[in-house]
Amino acid sequence: MTNRSANATIKGYFYQFDHTILKILGASSGSASVVIEGIEDIDFTDGSDDVLVQCKYYEGTEYNHSVIKDAVIQMLRHYHKAGQFEKQQLRYRVFGHYKSGQDKLKQPFNLNFLKENFLTYTESDKDKKKTKQLEHERLKLSDAQLAHFQNLLEINIDAPSYENQQSQIVTTLKTQIAICSQEDAEVFYYPNAINAIQRLAVKQDIKDRKITKADFLARINCKEIVFNRWLHQKFGDEYYAKSIKRKHFKFASTKVPCASRIFVIDTAGEFEISKVTTLLSNLGNRFSHVEHKSTPQKDRFCPYVILRDLPIQDLIALKKNLLQQGINFVDGYPFQGSDFDPKLVASAPTKDNLIKLKFIPSLEQIKPMGKELKGSFIEVFDFFKSSPLEVNHIPTGVSCHSIKVPSLYLINEVF
Repeated sequence: MTNRSANATIKGYFYQFDHTILKILGASSGSASVVIEGIEDIDFTDGSDDVLVQCKYYEGTEYNHSVIKDAVIQMLRHYHKAGQFEKQQLRYRVFGHYKSGQDKLKQPFNLNFLKENFLTYTESDKDKKKTKQLEHERLKLSDAQLAHFQNLLEINIDAPSYENQQSQIVTTLKTQIAICSQEDAEVFYYPNAINAIQRLAVKQDIKDRKITKADFLARINCKEIVFNRWLHQKFGDEYYAKSIKRKHFKFASTKVPCASRIFVIDTAGEFEISKVTTLLSNLGNRFSHVEHKSTPQKDRFCPYVILRDLPIQDLIALKKNLLQQGINFVDGYPFQGSDFDPKLVASAPTKDNLIKLKFIPSLEQIKPMGKELKGSFIEVFDFFKSSPLEVNHIPTGVSCHSIKVPSLYLINEVF
């Protein structure tokens, strides 16, 4: 492949990524979603609006019907395979930018134009003999079915240029993210958006290449994380720890408000049983209710804890040490060999069982845990070292505070 063709291919991929960003940012609701490299380049769902998009960028090529013929044929095959033709609502879109030649396609066009220019092709047999193929006849589609497909098909060969589409993204980011300036959109949020799409695109499993608008915005809106990293580097551990405490753990009164607080703590590379025991003891004392003779049951609470990247043998040793030091906890396992039961962990402390900690075994159990905490204000505090929690681990509507820390020592300093 020549450098020129390689550059064009790379630019085409980025053009597709940019269009994906525009589609998800422009969606009408947070639950709208895209799948990157699904059935087509972009599979978009926004309520009842389902669209399969094939995106093409040929800034140095003149438009000809043959350029998009394969795309239309593949979409017709998908339409045929789906069946239930008269009921089908899924729409198909060919979206492309070309150097010239747009006047060759006059829209709307009739069925004969569709058949002759987009569904007719030649095929070579093993003897290299070429034969004419009519895709609609091969699929045995009637004119009525083909007309229905055509109503679902949209062809746009006047798509914006690479640069104009990027400008549209910057403008859209400013409307979708609070307090977002032109510079913020260009220098911070747009690169984050591209990185987020690229990370999804390389996932092997198609279900991992899907993201909602709400999750996408949460993933790219991480300016606070970058600022905290700068703050720590500039002013050091003590100042950084105090700033975290002021921002997240300073309450209007000396009494800690009742809430379901989930602390995700990254222990990678520095597990020492004495240090983690001290940290969890401080956490349990700081964020549990203070028991009095007249404490009502509704006012009893304690923190939830997830220890990331902690080997099971270390977790067992830690729990044993906590019990030996009189720190009571629950971990959601009713008997040896049982599955995790979030209902057990969600139960509040009682007068006779003053638990100080509730262990959640994995990140995948945060959402099930959230479902059990109905009627309770939930907050997630993610103390991470290299990468924060993925948005798919966070219950819908729950605030997650991503706090970068270099060590467990600094978390102790915060509390």
